[in-house]
Amino acid sequence: MPLLPMLFMDCINKEVSMLKIKKNSLNTINVNRVSFSGFLSLYFIIITVFLGGCNKDKVSGDGVDGSTYAKFSLSSAIAAPDADSIKVGVRWSRTKWSLSTAANGFVSGFSSENGGREDLSSISGDVYVRLKPNLGEQPRSQDIIIKDLTTGKEEKMAITQSALSGSDRITINPAVKYQKITGFGGMINASWTGNTQLSVQDIEKLYGPDGLGLNIGRLMLYPNTSNWSREVAVAKRAQELGAILFASPWTPPPNLKSVNTNSNTNGEYLLPENYGTFAAHMKSYVDYYKSQGVNIYAISVQNEPDYKVSYDGCSYTPQQMLDFVKQEGKNVGAKLIAGETVQFNKSYTDALLNDPVAVSNFDIVATHLYGFNFRTTVADYPLARQHNKEVWVTEHLFNETANGYDWLWLPSLKTTLAEEIHDCMTNNFNAYVYWYLKRYYGFMGESPDPASPAGYYINANGEITKRGYIISHYAKYATGRTRVDVGLGSNISATDFLTTAYSGTNDITVVLINRTNKARIMDFVIPSGITSVTAVETTSDKNMSAVDNAISSDKKSVRIRISGESIVSVKMVM
Repeated sequence: MPLLPMLFMDCINKEVSMLKIKKNSLNTINVNRVSFSGFLSLYFIIITVFLGGCNKDKVSGDGVDGSTYAKFSLSSAIAAPDADSIKVGVRWSRTKWSLSTAANGFVSGFSSENGGREDLSSISGDVYVRLKPNLGEQPRSQDIIIKDLTTGKEEKMAITQSALSGSDRITINPAVKYQKITGFGGMINASWTGNTQLSVQDIEKLYGPDGLGLNIGRLMLYPNTSNWSREVAVAKRAQELGAILFASPWTPPPNLKSVNTNSNTNGEYLLPENYGTFAAHMKSYVDYYKSQGVNIYAISVQNEPDYKVSYDGCSYTPQQMLDFVKQEGKNVGAKLIAGETVQFNKSYTDALLNDPVAVSNFDIVATHLYGFNFRTTVADYPLARQHNKEVWVTEHLFNETANGYDWLWLPSLKTTLAEEIHDCMTNNFNAYVYWYLKRYYGFMGESPDPASPAGYYINANGEITKRGYIISHYAKYATGRTRVDVGLGSNISATDFLTTAYSGTNDITVVLINRTNKARIMDFVIPSGITSVTAVETTSDKNMSAVDNAISSDKKSVRIRISGESIVSVKMVM
């Protein structure tokens, strides 16, 4: 065998698979079939290629010659202020390695803290460095370290996290004021389905300060006085927890109607000559509850006067309701609620607001929100504000199943309850009262009904639902305050981030719905100095959980990271 091939046989062996030349092929070259000069040319080309390959390994130190290393692909990287993680390249050869960093920094961990193998060379891959959001006003940096566990050698990489830009700001202007928020609640009555019967313990979860913080309860004013005691115990406990209570009649006593029946299938109505008798019936209800230690804040003229039903019901035309309010509005023993139509049928309340007698005989305009797309129909009612009348939603529910259960988290957040409450707030409604408090589509789980699909009951009896936590964000952060103006930065979409703000005695609050699936850091800016901040969020796997925040150096803004597909409430105390 020639001398040079012997000296470089190791290199030939390493490269033979790539060039498909067998180890002993140099010993079997037939010199007679090629010229001597041709042989030398081929010979030195092969030697040059092989020699260059071996020298490359030795120069780069990629471990082929037995050396080891562990290093980062780059010496630095920049992450966005709201990034959950950043991808970092790692290279290693013939060793195991570990990653580490300072324990008190913004790097919270790694997708893999250890890796490598002694029997593999020249390997590269990626790890994810987990990050906390940058809530500060300046960029920040932190070194991460990779250690070669064979040699003990360490290399560093600097992770820099940028600061938030000025266009990610929500500016609250408390000088521009809108409506006072009276509150939020639901239907306490349980006469229609036995599964929804509320206990005193349920009321504490719904109305207590450690519960949802609701403050309005709706009762049914039964035509039969023997049923009036049904909800006294739970109503009394709700009142003790700060709730205001109002009652709606589904029908007057049947003998007072055009036909002696509970229903209004054919438009049965209250006879005009019995207006006074029915008003006395209402006042008796108020007096009864007062004797039990419960104050009835308001009484409605009629539940859904524009809707014919086979169950308890009574029909009114706008003129009939006008006549009743003019004649008996001051005689029901409490504030009077008018309207409560199935949709926001203003023909009923326009007549009352435009009449000089009726307008002083009632206090609250009410509506239900059935039968239309609330996002395009819920609208401001300037005529009511002109006459200093509050506007309440006193009933609505969502329980559609055509495209899946709409009471699950995402539809409740993005297409039903949360959006509807937001829209009612931005259109100057003063109160939002849902249908049943305790129902699979309500705010608290109930005992399963054997006649209904088992999949309806995703919450156990007495367990707060996701919808319960959604309304709690408003109940705890908007009730008793005045809605004020909000301005969104140029990077914030009003469609994606539904935002309302409220001013209290010494605080400003914000409720924000993030309809996107991306987390976002935002600044909430107010004119006055902030002394403390409370922030909570609800997501698919969190319920009113505390959120980290940072007050700016000038005490006029707070920075918060908002999770994707979440509802967040912020309270800034001044």
